[in-house]
Amino acid sequence: MAIIFPRPLPDYNLTRGTIRLVDPVASSASHSGAKLNMSQVVDPAWIFEAETMPLWDDERRPWTAWKNSLRGGLRQFIAHDITRNPPLAYPAAKTPDDISSGWDGTAIVTSVGLSGELGLDGLPPAYQFRIGDRIGLEEGEARGYYEVVEDAAAAGTEATVTVSPHLHTGIFTSAAVARLWLPVAKFILDWQSWSEETIGGPSQISFTAYQRVM
Repeated sequence: MAIIFPRPLPDYNLTRGTIRLVDPVASSASHSGAKLNMSQVVDPAWIFEAETMPLWDDERRPWTAWKNSLRGGLRQFIAHDITRNPPLAYPAAKTPDDISSGWDGTAIVTSVGLSGELGLDGLPPAYQFRIGDRIGLEEGEARGYYEVVEDAAAAGTEATVTVSPHLHTGIFTSAAVARLWLPVAKFILDWQSWSEETIGGPSQISFTAYQRVM
């Protein structure tokens, strides 16, 4: 069977599996140092930081094969943040069906705003968004990843939620699908960050990866 990229992680038996935003801003002084100017250096992007449970030799094999299949970052993978599911308003949910019967965890995108306003439909009635929830956008091969910055509630099955960083309006349209349950981002492996030891006993594998939207 052919491997399809971007591929998922081998498993989620992780001690760390978090996605954090890097938002590089530089400062420069003006007016003889009386004023400090701030400017965005590069576009904000997400970083995935992973560390496995201690693994025996045979348990490391799926991980090393997975890493080698990525060819040092030429191929991509997808991952979710193990600390951000379920959505905060639904702590007891084990599946999206626990939130609303028959719901698959996705919503229809109705609008993509320049200031981070994301319009959604097809939500469970009166669905609750909480600060820090994550949302993934999927359209074609593109994968966007965003964080909710204000609480919001659906009116019926529709809602407008503000997210950060600003939406990729040149990539995502109303043809996109929003994933609220286990939202994933797409990453390329930093092969230099890969750490793996063979010590005659169980040891951990750790690595870092960087977001690719397209």
